[in-house]
Formats: sequence, C-alpha cells, structure tokens
Amino acid sequence: MEYPLFLGADIGTYGVKSCIVDSSGEIVASSFTEIDVLVPSLGWAEQLPEDWWNAYVRCVRNTLKASRIDPADIAGISISGHAPTCVPVDEEFKPIRPAIIWMDRRAIQEAEWVKKEIGENEIFKKSGNVIDPYFSFLKILWIKRHEEKNWRKISKVLTTHGYIIYKLSGEVCIDHCSAGNIGGIYDIHKRSWNDELMDELGIPRSIFPEKISLSKDVIGELSEDAARILGLKRATPIVAGGVDAPISALSVTALNEGDLTSMIGTSMCNGVIQDELRLSKKVVTYPYV
Repeated sequence: MEYPLFLGADIGTYGVKSCIVDSSGEIVASSFTEIDVLVPSLGWAEQLPEDWWNAYVRCVRNTLKASRIDPADIAGISISGHAPTCVPVDEEFKPIRPAIIWMDRRAIQEAEWVKKEIGENEIFKKSGNVIDPYFSFLKILWIKRHEEKNWRKISKVLTTHGYIIYKLSGEVCIDHCSAGNIGGIYDIHKRSWNDELMDELGIPRSIFPEKISLSKDVIGELSEDAARILGLKRATPIVAGGVDAPISALSVTALNEGDLTSMIGTSMCNGVIQDELRLSKKVVTYPYV
C-alpha cells in the first residue's frame, strides 16, 4: 500500500459504489449498495436524492471497515455520478421533488418546442449537442411547464454528485463535464454558460453555480457533521468530480488524442478523446474532465 490514500465513489443508476485507492492506483477496499429507480409513468425515471446519500454513507462506512486503515490517512475525496440528471432544491437545499434522471424521456414536447422556436442547428453550434429529452435543460423546462408550484420553489439545480458534495461540504459546485452534459445552455466554445440562450428559454442563470470547476479542483472540505456520520477526518479536501462516463475514461488512463474507452453499466457508452474539437450530431460531446 502506497500513501496517501484517496476515497472515491460513484452514484450509479442502480447502486452506489465506493472505494479507497492508494497513490499507485491500487484498490485497497470497496463496497456497493443498491438503490431503486422510480417509474411513476411510462418513459419516466426518477430517484430520491436522499437514497443516494443514505447509500453513500453505508458504502463509505463499509469501505472504511473493510480497509482497516486510519481514516486520517484519507487525503482527498472525489465523487462521480450518472448524468444528465436534474436535482431541483429549495433555499435550504432540500430536494423539491424526486430527481429526474438521465434515462427519463418525458420532455418530448419540450424538445419539439425548442427545435421549433430556436432550432437544432443553433443549439448545436453553441453546445456541440443536439436537442433530445436526454439533456437536463429540457428536463428543467418540463418542470417549468408542468409543475408551477415546484418551479417557484427552485433555488438551485444540482447534479447527482453535486448533491452529495453539498451534503459533505455545504459547497455548491458544478464541473465542466457536468455543465456540458446539461446540454444547450452550456457554450462548449467559450466553456461557460450561454446567458443568451438561458434568456430565450426562460431558465434563470441564478439556479446554477456561478463558477464552473475542473474535475480536479478542490472545492471544499468535509464538514464536521459529515465527518462524524462517515467516520472520516474533518476538513478532508473534496474535489469537484464529474460525470461517470468521462471519469471512467480517466480511470482507465484514456488521456490522449484517439484513445477509446467503453463504459458498461445500466447503459453502455463508448468515448473517444479528441484534442481538436470535432463536433457531430451523432454523438454526445463533453468538455474534458
């Protein structure tokens, strides 16, 4: 075992995984806890953010127990999560409704409306992605158009792992690969929010974190309460993390132009690394992690 040690976790569609790795990348210990997907209507898919948190706590505690290490040896924490998933929270950062997860297909009418009013080419030119119910900005539009009471309560919209990071640190953050995976409202050329498109769609800029971080950026520290719950050392650094697919590419060292990686889970995706931006309407484009 090589020091320092790092604690990682992934909030997956049907379960939460956590592991402790050393500085050479060797896995010291790991754990898995299942979670449920709610299907309230045909084509819909939701999860309770509280289930992610409870599963995360169980996973981390089980991983620490299996590792038999001193929790003070954990030098940093990172989390990845399934996306694009929409987690609307109120001013106290409590979920307003179940999270609408990546596989949800309810926003079909919203997708058609954006195609008609703004146009797929315009969205593609700025975001590098097409208009499809898969993307979070359309899930957000669905809430606006169908759940007026919930819409008025929204203070922020978080990502899957962003919700867990808030529970750990009290910090609100988003990383570039997650922002890009929201879809049309992220400008992939400027690597920032597309304020003009947000105005056209009626999506307030204020519901997203102002700063977009790199996945490796330290965005906060483990709070005293979270440290006590998890059995970790208070003030352990936490990085911004990212979407499961590009983070999995990073984990198998797909780092260079042309490198190809496959991620197999509830869904399967193949990803290729490109140094020069080559956009296609046939693929989903992420900014680098």
